[in-house]
Amino acid sequence: MSAVPRRCTTSGLLAMLLGAMLVLCAPTAPARALVVGMSDQQTDSWPDPRLRALGLRHARLIVPWDAARSEPERVQAWLDAVAAQGFTPHVAFQHRRGEDCRTTSCRAPSRSEYRDAVAAFLARFPQVTTYTTWNEANHRAQPVVNLPERVAGYYEDLRELCRKCTVVAGDVLDSGGYVTWLRRFLAASDTAPRLWGLHNYGDVTYGRTTGTDRVLATVPGSLWVEETGGIVTLRSGGRETLRTDESRARDAIDRAFAIAADRPRITRMYVYHWRGGFGDSFDAGLIRPDGSTRPSYGALAGNLAELRSRTGPAVPGTRGRWSKLRPAQLLLRLACRSSDGVCSGRVRVTAATRSRSGSREHRKLITTRTYTSRSTKRVVLLRITVPASLRRRVRNAAKRALVVTVRPAKPRGSRKVLRRRLTRPR
Repeated sequence: MSAVPRRCTTSGLLAMLLGAMLVLCAPTAPARALVVGMSDQQTDSWPDPRLRALGLRHARLIVPWDAARSEPERVQAWLDAVAAQGFTPHVAFQHRRGEDCRTTSCRAPSRSEYRDAVAAFLARFPQVTTYTTWNEANHRAQPVVNLPERVAGYYEDLRELCRKCTVVAGDVLDSGGYVTWLRRFLAASDTAPRLWGLHNYGDVTYGRTTGTDRVLATVPGSLWVEETGGIVTLRSGGRETLRTDESRARDAIDRAFAIAADRPRITRMYVYHWRGGFGDSFDAGLIRPDGSTRPSYGALAGNLAELRSRTGPAVPGTRGRWSKLRPAQLLLRLACRSSDGVCSGRVRVTAATRSRSGSREHRKLITTRTYTSRSTKRVVLLRITVPASLRRRVRNAAKRALVVTVRPAKPRGSRKVLRRRLTRPR
């Protein structure tokens, strides 16, 4: 049963009103580069050359609130693993290991217990300077699901204990009463926090933006998407509650970047997680249990490349590959990154080849096509039949690439030339 929100004190009411004014009256934030990181619990993920190839520099770990005393060796091993690969750590606290308030008894720590445990963590692991007060606090598995006022107190204690640290205040999942939870947190806060966390799996899985937009409308300041990703399978009680679908997971990665693309208050985003396990209840791994890459890995790599090219939301995320069923067909995938999911324009597709390394590049036009996406279908798939003579040229080339010239009409944008890797056709 959900707890009834307590009556606001005068100071709490003023804090809530101040938070609302900051949301409504703050000037539009200037555009800034989105920082992307990886959230993963395992120590053996970080040395994988495929992860290193993504160029990420931020790593997120979820630990029990009493981890400094209950599992310091586990935390140290993870910190050592990420440090060895040049990642900056971010730690989020949550319930004790083995607790799940849906199935077992659980208890939220008192403020003094939380404060003592966090002080011990700070003393033991001084290399960590980025924290989340409580992970996915509105989830039914968490003992603080009905205690946003308690978490607001934790936040004040954590900030006081580490004034040099970056601290995420309320971190919620985009389901259930997340807006009410955040409003109660704000009402209980002595200050209006300026950094918040969201796990927007609902938005990216089901092709909507309402969860993200409602959080942005509720809280002031910046938003970190602390977990997002492509859910491949959900299982509960031995049965699938979300059927296995790697294509859906790939599309979810595209949507995550699309949602963040033109919302400048979203300044960081962590993708969860690296590798799925056989029979996992929650599998959003970019890597299959057998070690092979999933399509969602390619989606992440492609979106990161787009992000670094600073094309903006007008130019869709672009990738090309050969069809497995029709060898003569090239599949060009365009993922709209506009907030409303509506993109249109024209693309010119060219094959670029070199007969040998160092030789002059030869370019041959394949086709010129239009594209149009809509809010319910952000991804456009162009099926392009390539003449046999050109396929032979591409197949025999020492070097090959796809050059895509995009002329966006909606949203309006400038012409952009994108170069994409092209595999050898069959």
